[in-house]
This record gives sequence, C-alpha cells and structure tokens, in this order.
Amino acid sequence: MMMGPLLGLVFLLLIQGQCCLDCTVPSAQQWLVTGLQTQLENGVKQQSSPSPSVVMALNLAGGRDSTTTKRLIQDIKGIKEMTSGKVALYALSLQSSCVDLKDVPTAGGHVNVVSALEEKTNEEIKHYYDTGTPKTTNYQLALDILALCVEKSPDAKNAAATLIKIVKGCQSKGCFSVDTAAMVALALTCVHDGMSKGSKMEGAITETLHVITAQILDLQQESGIIGNIYSTGLAMQALSVTTEFYPAGAWKCTKTINEVLRKMYEGAFTIPEAGSQILPSLVGKTYLDVATLNCFSDPNITVHYTVINQLIGPYFNYSITVKVPKGSVLLAALEAAQRVNPTIFSFQTESTSWGPMVISIHGVNGSTDDKTYWQFLSGDKPLDQGVGSYKPTDNEHIVAKFSTY
Repeated sequence: MMMGPLLGLVFLLLIQGQCCLDCTVPSAQQWLVTGLQTQLENGVKQQSSPSPSVVMALNLAGGRDSTTTKRLIQDIKGIKEMTSGKVALYALSLQSSCVDLKDVPTAGGHVNVVSALEEKTNEEIKHYYDTGTPKTTNYQLALDILALCVEKSPDAKNAAATLIKIVKGCQSKGCFSVDTAAMVALALTCVHDGMSKGSKMEGAITETLHVITAQILDLQQESGIIGNIYSTGLAMQALSVTTEFYPAGAWKCTKTINEVLRKMYEGAFTIPEAGSQILPSLVGKTYLDVATLNCFSDPNITVHYTVINQLIGPYFNYSITVKVPKGSVLLAALEAAQRVNPTIFSFQTESTSWGPMVISIHGVNGSTDDKTYWQFLSGDKPLDQGVGSYKPTDNEHIVAKFSTY
C-alpha cells in the first residue's frame, strides 16, 4: 500500500525519536511487524516445500509450527544434491525447529545433517586452497561456518581460519557485498564468542571483525539503509552483535529502523526471502539466537477472547480461547479466533496512521453517525493501545464490546 503525502508525514512524525539505540520497534509500529509475520506464516503454509529461511525467521519470532517442521524435514532427503549453503540453511532452520540434526528422520531414512554439512564445508575449503576461491561463494562458506558453530561442531573453528584468510585478501571498499560481509560477521562472531580470550585465533577473529564491520558501515547510506533495502536486514543482524568491533555511533541504527519501517509501510518485503531476513532484527533476534531457543517450553500463549454487542439487535455474547505465539499483538489473537470460527468471530479493520483499527465484528459496524465503535478491554479495563500494538499476556481475557462515545 502506498502512502499519500499527508499519511507519509504523519508516519514520519510518529516514528521520529521513538526508536532507541538498540533499534527496537516503537510500540505504535508493532502492527507492521505483526503484518510481516502473518504474511510469512500464511505464505509458508501454502508452500509444498517451505522455505528454510522463512521457517527460521518465524521460529525466531516465536511462531514455531510442528506441521511446517514435518514438511521441512522431508526436503532433507535430497541433501546430497544440495550446495553447502543450502544444507547450512536447512541446518539452522531445523535446529530452530528443535530437531536433532544428527538424527533427522526422513522418508528415505535417518540423516545426519551435521556430518553432511561438515563434509560439504571441507569441500569448500579444499577448493579454496586448490583454486583461490570456495567451491560455491564466500557467502555460502560463511553460512556453513555459522551453522556449524551454532551446532557446536569443532569444524567451525578450522573453517573460520580459512574465512579469515579470504577477508584478508579482500579488504578494498566494496570487495564484499553487504549480504556476504554481514554473513561473515555473524559467522565469525559466533566462533569468537565460543573461544577463550587471548588466544591467537581469538585475536585474528577480532582483527577480522574490525575489518568486516568497517566494510558494512562504508555502505551505510544517509537514509540509514545499508547497501539496499533488501541487504539491510542481514546488516542489522550483523551490526547488532558486533558493537565492540566498531566505533560507538558509527551505525545510525535509529535512521535504519525508521527507514525500514517506512519501506514496510509502503509495501516492501512482499518477497518471502527478503521478509525473512528483516524479521529477526525487528523482533530483537539474530541467526545466532538459534543456538539459545527454548525447545522445552510452549512457545505459545493462551488468550481468552469475548465479543459482546448489547446495543443493537440481534444481541450477542460469544467467547473463544485461542493460542498465539508469545509476543504476538492482539491482532494475531483476533485472526486466530476468526480462523477457528469465521462465522462468529469475523472482523474487519481499517488502516490508519496509528495502525489497524477494528471497525466491524460479526457483521456489526461502528458508525460515526450513531457514535458507536468497538472498544477493547482487558477484563474490564480499557486498553491504551490498538490491536496492532497491544501484546496480551498468557491467559489474559480480552473483551471486544460494542460501545458508544
């Protein structure tokens, strides 16, 4: 959706000054993040072979889905024909789905994804020493190292030494694309964080991270975009975990998040792969967090939802209980209720500069002439945020009441 000049100005005023230095999304714009997550969730459910990068992003955002995981697992049967980078991507996605990578049950038998990735990474390294370049690309080699490191494979350290040599031979401005530099930074940061301080290898990684973050920052635009809008997602992930390796204030993260949100409002990130790279940063995560996702607790919360109309006939009072990913905004609970029972819990929203506003529930519309609207409450307390911003807690009772003003 394109913004008119007035809405664009209002949106700019809303986001200016609201994003803090850790690049969190202001509460008034959380509905944009929810919209992106919903878009990715709906898209992945329609795919016969779900995108591993999209699945990983949704898992990082708290939207783990067992049905999607089962479909993802079946794609592993073709692992021998995959490039190393694709195996690495599946490894990260499956680990974020709480699958044991050393024993993945597929239709063709059990697969050890870690061993397969180690083998393909060694092929990349051998090709580099034979020819001067990896078998595929520097990006894929860095992705391999990241996946191995997250899985705590000892091969990650040896592969990282090769990656350091590649960076040393490619230090001119623009030598790496933003995407590649960001993936290198993520991979080496993972290896660095698992090493003892003061070792020779730790020092070499530190030096390399200074170099690679400088290359990323060299491509930071005045608007805050890094490279282009589609490479900015990975760059945000990389810069958020490497702050000790570049000068304070060098990354204008407030500008970056503001511009990303603006582009989202204008309709960017409709391509699933692009959306999957930006979503983790918008929910305060990076690919490194795959290693620390909690696989033992329910990633969902329970929301009790009631809709009440006692103003105009026919009157009604309906209730339902739904589960939504922890951290979801209220809009996600309304959508979940609608999916379960669209006849009773159907609703319509209208886009405003403050986010989506519910204008109709169960066919009952608010009216400026009658001064009626749908009021949302937590128990009996009116909410102070909209459905696109308010985040319900576990077992909270949300009431939508047709009211007058």
